[in-house]
Amino acid sequence: MLLANSFIYASSTLTLTVTTDKPSYYIGEEVYICGNLTIDNTTIHDGLIGLEVNNPSGVIVVRTRPTGTNLSQNWLIELIDVTPCDQYGNPKANFTKKTLAYFNTTVKNNDIEMRNALVTVNIYDISRSPIGVASFEGVIKENTTISIIMSIPIPQTAETGNATAYANAYSGWPRIGGKPYCPEKSKQFNITDGTPKTGSEPKEQTIQGNYNTTFKLSFYEPIGAYTIHVTSMYQGLTAINRTTFEVKVLGDASGDGRVGTVDLSMLGKAWDTSEADPVNELLGTVWNENCDFNADKRIGTADLSILGKYWGYSGS
Repeated sequence: MLLANSFIYASSTLTLTVTTDKPSYYIGEEVYICGNLTIDNTTIHDGLIGLEVNNPSGVIVVRTRPTGTNLSQNWLIELIDVTPCDQYGNPKANFTKKTLAYFNTTVKNNDIEMRNALVTVNIYDISRSPIGVASFEGVIKENTTISIIMSIPIPQTAETGNATAYANAYSGWPRIGGKPYCPEKSKQFNITDGTPKTGSEPKEQTIQGNYNTTFKLSFYEPIGAYTIHVTSMYQGLTAINRTTFEVKVLGDASGDGRVGTVDLSMLGKAWDTSEADPVNELLGTVWNENCDFNADKRIGTADLSILGKYWGYSGS
């Protein structure tokens, strides 16, 4: 008699999470992103996460974050270096506002087959605000090293001082499922025009997770919904995820996305009132929660100061 043996092979599951420390932020605040990469509920300490953040106008962040320090592997596509340079590839350390900054990115295909690669450069100013992204996508022949020069405009709104360029290589944009090929490379350079400012490096790890990143929303970011896309490939398995957060502006009492005379008028009509005493009969003003910018349940000089700080904001 022959006995038939049945074997059940359990397939592994790769899970990738992503979250922010808050559901919404005001312009000028730091955004903290973190998550976990696990395989069958076991934390992975040698993985890579492709991370892309899009605002209502397009991509503002594209980074590769490690889940640990044990990343010594034979990468199919490898980033060799990223060097700030002039348009001809000559190294250059300083760039002036309202000019083009160039970055020479060297990429090697270690595979025995040609590979399609998306190569990106993302620059942050000294305040850790993303100020530009450049990209190149094409086929790299097997066992070939290429250099790609990409340019990014330095906006007038960028902070002067030490800035950082982050170069990355993916199989495609994370928002369409592209995975990171290798760890990112970075290089510092200087943005000039005025007196350089000193900035502090924000903490990368602020909430639980085995990968994380942080960046600061500049005062010129558009308000609205922002989307974070994350991807990873590990031991032949793939995982993708996404989340969103909202960006708002303080001082916008009317909710029209601008800070100006309309909001000042609304603040005046609610002046010197509180949630507990919603009517000032002497001034003829009435409490308006939308004008309580510092959330202290009173409307007065503190709120006027906040409105002044963001005066003229229009998201452009």
